[in-house]
Amino acid sequence: MDRLVPPEYAGWQRHEPELRRMTTAQLIDEIQDGPPDRRLAALAVIDLAEVPLPVIEDWIRILPEAEVNELAGAIPVQRPNTSAEEEAKWVEVARLGYERRRVATFLVMLGSALEGLEAKDAALAAETWNIIAGWVENVYDRLALAGDLEALADIELFLFENYLDRRPLLDVFAQLVERHERLALRVSTDPAAYLANVPEEGRRRVLEAAERGGGLDFAESWSILEETV
Repeated sequence: MDRLVPPEYAGWQRHEPELRRMTTAQLIDEIQDGPPDRRLAALAVIDLAEVPLPVIEDWIRILPEAEVNELAGAIPVQRPNTSAEEEAKWVEVARLGYERRRVATFLVMLGSALEGLEAKDAALAAETWNIIAGWVENVYDRLALAGDLEALADIELFLFENYLDRRPLLDVFAQLVERHERLALRVSTDPAAYLANVPEEGRRRVLEAAERGGGLDFAESWSILEETV
């Protein structure tokens, strides 16, 4: 089944065989100057590891949403021969992409890049998680203030439901739960969705914060958690 895209991209897959034979420089030209269907196809086949970082940053800023989504999915994370520094670069590209465009695929690739970094350099990964956790706290607060429920749900789904076993993100999460009643209610009524992989001390800390933030009483949310994990 063809992927749903706006009408201007109809038939974009038919260009892929031709574009796969092009050099990276030629693909960059297609993305810069080609019609929409060829731009999307070029983004689907290009190796971003061969594209200068300033060019990628420009694409994040200027490309239409369907193309930015394809760009996000093309971030080359967790390659076996990639260095830790290269993996850290893709963490930052994914973070920048989400910060500027609010496309959820960047969050998926952010998590994947962080996993790749963990496999290559634990110390650098720990340092990077601290930075990313602080950024997540900041962006979540801003999105909540703006009332962007869709973006908040994306962060909860792609980061909080998958990575709370990383201590920096858990620490930030506990603070957010205490500040945001909506999140406190979600966590305390469905704690297993967030806390299944979190050690007991962290679970207690989050659910106590949820109670203070306007969620269910700790005893009630703890009982729900025990019944579902």
